[in-house]
Amino acid sequence: MVQNNSVQVGIGVLIFHDNKILLGKRIGSHGADTWQLAGGHLEFGESFEECALRESLEETGLTLDPKSARLVTANNNIMTSINKHYVTAFIAADVVGSPKAKVMEPKKCEKWEWVTHDQLLDDNGPFRPLFSPLAKMVQEHDLRPYFSGVA
Repeated sequence: MVQNNSVQVGIGVLIFHDNKILLGKRIGSHGADTWQLAGGHLEFGESFEECALRESLEETGLTLDPKSARLVTANNNIMTSINKHYVTAFIAADVVGSPKAKVMEPKKCEKWEWVTHDQLLDDNGPFRPLFSPLAKMVQEHDLRPYFSGVA
């Protein structure tokens, strides 16, 4: 097995609308059948916020308000079982216009759902399991202010 010693930077986008967050069900890659945020890899020369806006549009068809985009937190994810290491920055942003998310990458995402704070935290609910970087972030960070629009 070839060792991959590089660390990649991922962006997870906390897209909020009407006190709900957007989650997608992953398919076809590591983390298949888990619930994720929109997001992806940071490109050379790109800010976290620029990446969040680009990835959200590419994956969901949603336009986000650039003025609302803000860093929430970051975490370190070493996935030894698949030989990957990511630093994931989580960016919160609000939807501009229609909140109707579309599956733009059907080989990577089965569907998008708007989820309440209680549903996100429900370990026995339908939005489990969470993709590992998101699960770690939810355990480590209080998102209530973002759901209520206070943060």
